[in-house]
Amino acid sequence: MRIRVRYFARFRSLVGTGEEELDVPEGITVGALLNILKERHPELKSEVFAQNEDADVNVSKNGRYVSFDEPLSEGDIVALFPPVSGG
Repeated sequence: MRIRVRYFARFRSLVGTGEEELDVPEGITVGALLNILKERHPELKSEVFAQNEDADVNVSKNGRYVSFDEPLSEGDIVALFPPVSGG
């Protein structure tokens, strides 16, 4: 199945593009997609997964934030955002 991945802020800089389309297996979860993305873009692995295997990333699917166990479907748009901090 085909999905679109959008990158924002530092992820866009790391990957070198704001968006890409990927063919992924049916029934894939957000967490499994993140594993594909860190293999496809090693710079994400060193920056986003630098501390441990937990991702330092917020993920939305079709405009709403989702957990890593969220399943994906044909045509979904997944967006990666860095965590927001401040006070």
